[in-house]
Amino acid sequence: MINDDDNNSIVELFSKSLNKNIQIERGLVKPFLMGKDVKRYKEPKNSKYVIFPYILKKGKAELMSKKEIQKKYPLGWEYLMENKRELENRENGKMIGDRFYAYIYPKNLSEFETRKIMTPYLSDRCNFTYDIHGNLYHTTKVYSLSFNRKYINNELFYLGLFNSKLIWFYISSISSVFRGGFYVFATDPLGLIPLPDVSKFLKAEKAQHDRMVNLVEQMLEAQKQLHGISSGPMPSRLPRIGHL
Repeated sequence: MINDDDNNSIVELFSKSLNKNIQIERGLVKPFLMGKDVKRYKEPKNSKYVIFPYILKKGKAELMSKKEIQKKYPLGWEYLMENKRELENRENGKMIGDRFYAYIYPKNLSEFETRKIMTPYLSDRCNFTYDIHGNLYHTTKVYSLSFNRKYINNELFYLGLFNSKLIWFYISSISSVFRGGFYVFATDPLGLIPLPDVSKFLKAEKAQHDRMVNLVEQMLEAQKQLHGISSGPMPSRLPRIGHL
């Protein structure tokens, strides 16, 4: 029987590379989103998982050694070894060697473990939503915005702002457009948007801020009810069946 109450427990997932169900330690995998999983105001739910052979320390991601993985995650190491040839052949053999299980471009890995606003990289409208628990990882087809101390705790206000007609007008005016009317949502142009500093709002602006947050909360709750999701906290346990 599979127990998935903690990081050292075992979960059962489907491996696309091996075309079968496998068992692996929960602590070695992270919930993983695809672009199609991110939709306007909808609480993102993953159907896939990604192996994460890194340890987060002081805001940095350090690759676990083979001995660390073998000792703490023996099933995970066995799975990595079953896929060793495929992993080594990435980038025309660039990953051959002891670090064959590392990511090719391990950039900003610690940023995933933060509350963040997310959007599909390509979209035909503003499709921003919110990772309220800050535990979702994703493919490059998703773009995330995490906030520094100046803007943190006002994510719902900025979520409403990013989903507004004003921002859509801005994006559709300057962003690259692809077939089907899909626009790019990434550092350019999102990084160029001057965000208002909530701490400097006057009384009237603060009232508008509170109204915006209230409307965003209603939209998030409406999406939960529409899709039959409980308004309570998300479960801390992983499903038994997913995909690697």
